[in-house]
Amino acid sequence: MTPTDQIEAYQPAPVRKAPELAVSSDQEPPVNLLDAALLLASRKEFILKTALVFTIITVILVFVIPVDYTSTAAIMPPQKQNSASALLGELGGLAALSGGGLGGSAAGMLGLKKPGDLYIGLLQSETIEDAIVRQFDLMHVYKKKRLSDARKKLKSNTKILSEKSSLISIAIEDHSPTRAAAIANAYISHLHDLMSHLAISEAAQRRVFFEHEVDEEKKRLADAEEALVRTEQKTGIIQPQGQTQAVILTIMQLQAQISATEVELSALRSSATNDNPKVITLESQLSGLRARLSEFEKGHPQAQAIAGDVLPTVTSVPTASLEYLRSYREVRYHQTLFDLLARQYELAKVDEAQEAPVIQVVDPGLVPDKRSWPPRTILTLLAFFLGGILASGWVLLRAAFLSRMQDPEFAAQTTQLRRQMSWRSRKAS
Repeated sequence: MTPTDQIEAYQPAPVRKAPELAVSSDQEPPVNLLDAALLLASRKEFILKTALVFTIITVILVFVIPVDYTSTAAIMPPQKQNSASALLGELGGLAALSGGGLGGSAAGMLGLKKPGDLYIGLLQSETIEDAIVRQFDLMHVYKKKRLSDARKKLKSNTKILSEKSSLISIAIEDHSPTRAAAIANAYISHLHDLMSHLAISEAAQRRVFFEHEVDEEKKRLADAEEALVRTEQKTGIIQPQGQTQAVILTIMQLQAQISATEVELSALRSSATNDNPKVITLESQLSGLRARLSEFEKGHPQAQAIAGDVLPTVTSVPTASLEYLRSYREVRYHQTLFDLLARQYELAKVDEAQEAPVIQVVDPGLVPDKRSWPPRTILTLLAFFLGGILASGWVLLRAAFLSRMQDPEFAAQTTQLRRQMSWRSRKAS
């Protein structure tokens, strides 16, 4: 007898039906929960065995898959940047550069809502990530051929979050507990290195500005000294004496003051209008200094009155000495300007040291003594319950199908469907 004939000859045993409840025709018949519970209780062995099979398979898998460990480090970023630039106010001249023209914290300029956002961005930068990939040879650890792929894998294993307590947590997940702790601490170390090369604070920006100016002025001073040596060799004059030297020193000081005032005025105009009282004051001082310089160079009578009739005019200096004096004046001018800029540079360094954003390590990354993945107990329990649920569902669906098979129309449709499927399978073969 073929399977099809067996299905056709199958006559299910009569099942005792529960008394029907009087319901309206537009409502679904009520579900008999008691019958479902009795059915599940009768098949409890099958359900239990299925749940145990799922549990055993899961236990094998959780002990086979690689274990991950998580190490977390916590740092506290600077909450406020204080400026010590008031020290520059005692010097005058270029001290105005310590003001708001070059100021402003990096977080304010970038429009960041919280101070920690800036440092989270630095920690997630490719500069730090690439340095960590190279330091721990993560391309080999992650089995990646390209640096970009290793960087993406590191990023997926790293969680950098700003907590409500304003701390920044750095969580590293890795198969090795030792390497996880080392990478977490390496993030903090590379953040310190990166910040030492970036001008984040107001004082750091000012320090970078004066550092550049000092280097440029040093080159100009060296050129002026070489020109003075050539002039000495050409004229045979070693050093001017007396009043002639006093004239040159006075002119040199005036020119240095003019240059310093021009730098100060240029920096102030970058953040203030021409109607600003400081701008007007500096312009007035600059005009007065230029007038005094012109009087000394042209031998105006007022220059003699200022000098107390003890300084000769430039026009009275012999022609042979004039070339030397001009070269000497150029050297002293650049020397004075270099000294002014060097003082500003040193003060900017002091200011930066006081303003430097200090990253404080609250919790260093420790070697974890407990795995973070997989949670074997939780997965085992879930597998047990999932196996039981699936087995129970199978029992209920099978009982519902057998119940529907008692309907002659449904049984006939099922038989016809099976015949068609069997005929198509034979035709295909």
